[in-house]
Amino acid sequence: MRAKNSKYLAILEHMNLGTTRLHKIFTRKNFIKSVLICVNLWFYILIFCFLLSAFVYSGPLSGKIIIVDPGHAAKNSNGEIINYGCKSASDVKEMDIVIDISEILGEMFLQNGATIYFTRDRQNYWRTAESQDVDNQARAEFANSKNADLFLRVHCNWSPRKKKCGVSILWYKDDSKKIAETVYEEIKKSGVIVDGMHKQQLVGFEFAKVPSILIEYGYLSNKEDEKLLKDKEYLKKISKVIVNGLNKHFAEEKNAGKWK
Repeated sequence: MRAKNSKYLAILEHMNLGTTRLHKIFTRKNFIKSVLICVNLWFYILIFCFLLSAFVYSGPLSGKIIIVDPGHAAKNSNGEIINYGCKSASDVKEMDIVIDISEILGEMFLQNGATIYFTRDRQNYWRTAESQDVDNQARAEFANSKNADLFLRVHCNWSPRKKKCGVSILWYKDDSKKIAETVYEEIKKSGVIVDGMHKQQLVGFEFAKVPSILIEYGYLSNKEDEKLLKDKEYLKKISKVIVNGLNKHFAEEKNAGKWK
């Protein structure tokens, strides 16, 4: 009885071994087939992503080089602050607010396919320069070195007249006037309070060999503006309008070039 059982078990073991070998063969075939399917699938996914990116980033800002310049926050070689910026009565600092704004702008520009450079950011908060003029000159020359399509300077305003409020745009050279006008018109359409568009001679403008505008997002000397400048949704609203204005400008510039 035991011998029969042993023989029977030996036969079963042999059958199981054969089944295992067959299973391994079929498993290998299925594995190879699965790999080929995955390779093909990834190939089509890559093609889809490439076509999608080409479609998404085909707007007027696609390929443009933009220098986002959050103002102030420079120290000299002795560690002394030489470019502080303004602050509110409650100690809200311009050099902090403009970092928030620049991050919002940077993300929006990237979504529109632009290449972005920052003159400073949250990780590299302080610039180094021996004077405020040297700091302003260096930032303009950085924009020149990148052959930027736009040197966008980001600031908050301040005035001894506490009732002064609203968004304003500054420009200086003729190559920047049209950009300033287009962006300013878009800001006015948005319904926010505006403080005008002004031609103003500044060191950063003088040394810039690329189009450059400066946007004052509001007055830290005004209590209502201060509240708005601390509101991320408001900053996003203004930033979106600015990006829309730049899209409009570069689209018009592109269309004008077709008819030259």
